[in-house]
Amino acid sequence: MSDERRSITDVIREEIMRRPFVRECMSLGIVNYSALARLLAEELDLDSSIPAIKMALIRLGEELKKEKSLLEGRVREVIGNSIIELQSDVSVITVSKERITGVIKDISEIMSESRFFQLTQGRETFTIVIASEDEEKVCHLVGETVSILRDQTALTIISPGRIIETPGVVAFMTSALSSNGINITQVISCYKDTIFVIDRKDAPRAYQILEELIRRMR
Repeated sequence: MSDERRSITDVIREEIMRRPFVRECMSLGIVNYSALARLLAEELDLDSSIPAIKMALIRLGEELKKEKSLLEGRVREVIGNSIIELQSDVSVITVSKERITGVIKDISEIMSESRFFQLTQGRETFTIVIASEDEEKVCHLVGETVSILRDQTALTIISPGRIIETPGVVAFMTSALSSNGINITQVISCYKDTIFVIDRKDAPRAYQILEELIRRMR
């Protein structure tokens, strides 16, 4: 292959990798390569011929199809070997850092006794997802809060350890929920556990969607 053609291949690859929707369509084999080649030639002001660009796209498309097939196999294996648990009646409490640092020991005591507790640190805030019956204990300790979301449900997906090294598992699950109109309040990852916090009214539908997804992957 000439230097010119290698250059075309590199340019096309870099451009497609910046366009996730186009990349996904190519991996599915549902792209009109002639039309895409003309579009890229115009947008990128390429001097190369349309057939050369089209050939680079076809070769990249074949690579993406193979990668997608291998990745989906790994994702299916992880999700298919997962189980799902539900914890109803939880609250999501967001607190500024200065409010929580002085009472972290007391927060730890509540954590050890609560039926559900998750603590996540952000740049300026902490978010506590806790069983609703223990919400008042936390609020009493911290005083002022940034926000409180009540009537939430936590769905915990417990996966095999391979989830740590398998890209796309969480994206696959969140896509299944979002495409069915389910809003996710919080996403928490803790080793093999992936926790989706969802409004209580959406919880039955969300549980059904994830349970069916797991069963299909087996």
